[in-house]
Amino acid sequence: MFWKPTPVPQVSRVVVTPSKASKDKQAPQPRREQPKQEQAKKGQAKKVEAQAESFKQPKQQPLTKALMNPETYAMIHGEFKRRLDAPYGKMYRELGLDAGTLQQLRSLLAEKELTLAEGFRLAEEAKTPLSADSLAALRADGDTPIRELLGEEAYANYKYYESTLPARNHVNELEARLSYKSEPLTSSQYNALVKALSELSDPNIKTDSGAWLGNYSPDVTKESLEIARGILTPSQFAVYEKEYEITMLGREMEKRYSQYYSQPKQNTGGNKKGNNKVEKGTAP
Repeated sequence: MFWKPTPVPQVSRVVVTPSKASKDKQAPQPRREQPKQEQAKKGQAKKVEAQAESFKQPKQQPLTKALMNPETYAMIHGEFKRRLDAPYGKMYRELGLDAGTLQQLRSLLAEKELTLAEGFRLAEEAKTPLSADSLAALRADGDTPIRELLGEEAYANYKYYESTLPARNHVNELEARLSYKSEPLTSSQYNALVKALSELSDPNIKTDSGAWLGNYSPDVTKESLEIARGILTPSQFAVYEKEYEITMLGREMEKRYSQYYSQPKQNTGGNKKGNNKVEKGTAP
C-alpha cells in the first residue's frame, strides 16, 4: 500500500481592493524640482539686477579710494611724474635746478595734476561743471608749495611756461617734422612762434586745464600761417603750409562724411512693412 499525502484544502482567492487612503499612499508624488528651478531663476534675476545696480551706482569712488592706499598712491604718483616729463621737460632744463630741487618739483607737479584730475572727475560724476572759482582754488593749492620751492623769479617763469603749453605742443610738432630736414627749427624761432601763437585767441585752447589734462595742440590756421611766414625760412614754411593743407583736407572729408551719414536712409525693400505697394505694370 502506498502512502497518500493528505490533500491540501483549497482556499478561495480573495482579491483585496485597495482603499482610497492606500491609493493615495501608493500614488507617485509630483516632482518638486520645478518650484526649485523657479526659485533659482528668480535668485539669478535678482543677482543680475543687483550687479546692474552696482554698476549704475558705485558704492565707492575708485580713484579716491585708490589714492587712500599708500602703495597705490605711490604708483599713480610715479606715473604722473613720468608723463609730465614730456610737457615740462624743456622747462626743467631752462630752470637749471639741482637734482634734489628738480625731484621735488616733479613730485609737486604730479600732486597738482592729481588734484586737478580728481576735481574734474568728481565734477563730471556730479554732472556739475567745475566752476572757475573752484578750479582757481585747486590750482592755487597746487601752486603754493611750488612757489615756496622755486622762489618768485623761477616761479614766474614756470607760470609763463604753463600758460603757453598749448602753443608749445603745436610748435613741438613742427620742430619734430623739421628735425631731420636741412634747416631744423632754431631755439629763437621756437620761442618766437610760442610767444606769437600764445597771443592768438583760440577758444579751443584751455590753458587752465593743467599740463597733462590740457595737452591740446591747436590746428594750423590762416592766422598761424601768417605768423609763421615772418619767422620761418621758405623751406621751413613749406613744411608748415603742407600741414595746413592736410588739416583743411581732413576737415572737408569730415564734413562730407557727416553730411552723408546724417541723411535719412531710404527704404528700398519691397517686402518690408509699410512698403508693400506694387506699382501698376510691375511684378510683385
